[in-house]
Amino acid sequence: MDNYLNHRWPQGPGVQPPPVPSPGSMAPAAPPRPRLRRRWAVYLICGVLGIALLGLASFWAVNGIADLIAQAPPTLPDDPRPRVSRHLDRTPDWSPDELPWGEPDPSVALSTRPAGPTMSGREAYLAVLPTLVCVEAAHSSPFEGSSVGTGVVVTETGYVLTNYHIIEEGVGLRVQLLDRPDYYFSAQVIGFDEEFDIAVLKFDPDGVEITPAQLGDSDQLMVGDRVYAVGNPMGYLLGSMSVGIVSALNRDEDASGSPLGLIQTDASLNPGNSGGALLNEAGQVVGITCAKITGLVREDGDTVENAAVLEGMGLAIPISDAIPFVNHILATGESWRPAMGITCSAAQVNGRRGVRVAEVTNAAAREAGLREDDLIVAANGSQITSLVELRRVLYRTGADSQLTCTVLRGGEELEITFPLMDSLKQQD
Repeated sequence: MDNYLNHRWPQGPGVQPPPVPSPGSMAPAAPPRPRLRRRWAVYLICGVLGIALLGLASFWAVNGIADLIAQAPPTLPDDPRPRVSRHLDRTPDWSPDELPWGEPDPSVALSTRPAGPTMSGREAYLAVLPTLVCVEAAHSSPFEGSSVGTGVVVTETGYVLTNYHIIEEGVGLRVQLLDRPDYYFSAQVIGFDEEFDIAVLKFDPDGVEITPAQLGDSDQLMVGDRVYAVGNPMGYLLGSMSVGIVSALNRDEDASGSPLGLIQTDASLNPGNSGGALLNEAGQVVGITCAKITGLVREDGDTVENAAVLEGMGLAIPISDAIPFVNHILATGESWRPAMGITCSAAQVNGRRGVRVAEVTNAAAREAGLREDDLIVAANGSQITSLVELRRVLYRTGADSQLTCTVLRGGEELEITFPLMDSLKQQD
């Protein structure tokens, strides 16, 4: 049988055949030996019978093995790859206390920087790669394995910002430097906010020089701006980069499932990108990639073939919105929820858009003069036209800090000032 990958003919110029000997030089042929026809026939018959018996035995053996396989319970091959990060149903007996915990440090605080000059994609990648880690959370059950995602290093001392759902159900944590894959470090949890899908981790660099990410102002993003996403899709394709644009801003809870106004992008995101970096054109981290909207949409009665496939709808947490919560976690180990103590909804009154107060439940706000049916049109100097905009002002103001609202009541504008409360403490 010819193997055309390893054997090719002809090869080189070839070799001439040896000369044909002359008739005189040829030795006389030896006389033919008598043939033993009967003995040969006996050998032939025995060989055929032996082969037949061997084939019959093989047939029975194969059938027996096939029956055993058919009766055995189905099994799946082992998958050596880690389970990548997704939102999963929590194991009933798991609690965050099973995670390794570290102590908060009030001296650590994050802030954004002004954007520098525009970078090429190559320059942005080289700038951010040393600031990223692979985050792995080992699970208590050996059948669960581990969850793997991405994290952004935000200080030289080893603080990491990532998604909560990566570490959920974990009992052990470690991080791996993306620019130096041979370096692994055990990590601890400083705190998290499950609702906002934020977690702060800490590892000890142990003398290894660490590069923190440069954080940019996500408020400066506009729809159409170019962005880059860098993370670990599938949990093992470390340091993968994709490119896209800002598709939308301030995606609220109805559209994204998060109370924060998320960034929507068409940059390719996949499981394992969770906790990774969304970069602006200056190479700054302006978002933490957290989810994507996927699936099929079809009308009642339509077949799957006629369904619309959802594509290019990735989501990221704006870094400017995340920083107040991250800094509170760094200082206290806990998150917070600055709130006015009201129930409200977006509304429009006499052509003015704002947030209408349905009920005032906070005594301080009521004593300051806030009333039902007031339309909040500004807060601490920022115009308010939606719930996302109002929440953003509250979160950046902080609990126990003063909030000045401009409300529209009876055609007149009034200013009302009162301290914000922490709704998480009120729930306790």
